[in-house]
This record gives sequence, C-alpha cells and structure tokens, in this order.
Amino acid sequence: MTRYRCVMLRRSGASEIRVVRAEDEAAARAQLAAKGLEPVSVEAIGPSLLDALREKKPALPGWRLPRWNIPRLRVPQQGLIAAGLILATIPVSTALGAWGLTALTRWQAHRLAQREAPALARYERVALVEGSRRHVMAVMTSPPVSAVVVRLARLLPPDTGLAAVSLDEGGALVIEVETPDPDALRGALAADPLFAGLDEVGQTRTDEATLQVTLKGAIR
Repeated sequence: MTRYRCVMLRRSGASEIRVVRAEDEAAARAQLAAKGLEPVSVEAIGPSLLDALREKKPALPGWRLPRWNIPRLRVPQQGLIAAGLILATIPVSTALGAWGLTALTRWQAHRLAQREAPALARYERVALVEGSRRHVMAVMTSPPVSAVVVRLARLLPPDTGLAAVSLDEGGALVIEVETPDPDALRGALAADPLFAGLDEVGQTRTDEATLQVTLKGAIR
C-alpha cells in the first residue's frame, strides 16, 4: 500500500491536506469521493512505515523472540496434604499454647503464694500488733471522757447542748452538738487549745429548728 498526499480546496479558499493509503492514485481518489471530498491534486509519498516493515520481514527469517525455559515446580500430592493439615492445625496449636501459658502462670502464682505465705502471715501479725499498740497509746494519752464532757459543758455557748461524746478506734475525739448558731460554736471551741484541732465532719438539721454538728479530731 502506498501513501498519497491529497490536497483539497475549501470554499473559503484555504487548502486542506489529507494522507490516505491506497494501491494507486485512482483508489485514493475513490476513497476521498466516498467521503464526499474531491482532491485538487494527488501525490504519492511512498509506502507507510508498517508496509515497509512488512516488506523487510522476509529479510530476517531466523529472528524471533527468545524463549526462557522455566522449570515447573512439581509438589507431590503427599506434600500438599501435609501442608494442608499443618495449616488446619494452626488455630488448635495457638489455643493449646495459650492454655499452656495460662496454666503455667497460675502454677507460678500458686507457688509464690505458698512460698511467701509465712512472711505474709508474720507481716499481718506485726501490723495487727502495731495497730493495737497505736490505739492503746492514743487512748492512754487522751484525757478521760468524763473530764472532756465537763470541760465542754463549761465551754459551750448558751442554747447549745452536747448530744454525744466518744473516742474512735484511733483515739480521736468525736462529739455531736446541737446548736442554733454553728459559728458561735466554732468560735467557742477554737478558744480552747484542747478542742481547737477539731474538724467539722457533718451537719444535719433537727426537728427543733437547730443544727446537729459533728466534730472530730485528736486531743492531747
């Protein structure tokens, strides 16, 4: 096939060039006429690149793409079955491993508890004895409750009544006072060094329109 350069004239006076492939000039004109085009001139410009390559192909009869021989890997059927069984047992193996680690951890914790049990028991006894000692010392160093009640009765402002007095396990003094004026109560207690360290830990309203104030603190 030969390429032809066809020049056509537009109505505006400009020229248009088209390239067609045909066996001869008559065939080229026929192609353009089929599209409604009438060329002014038709000039052969030689075969196309594809045709030239086709014409040169017989000159290289022995050329072809190289082949690479890639060996095919053949796996025996027994190997495939074994691999499938191994993959299928992976979740079971994981579960067994986790169970084994859990059991080992519990066994180690049990052995540690048995080994340290005597030391823990001694520590607990020492802690109990020390706590009892501190309680006894706190009670012994605190003034008698009767003396505290007498001292409070002299200290409390008018219209204020003492509801309860006690010592807790740590030897701290706990008092409950009914008063219409909590501010006056705090001022009266602050004037005495024995009760100045008491802290207010509770306050509730009574049926008599007064307040029951609970105070707690260490006294010496």
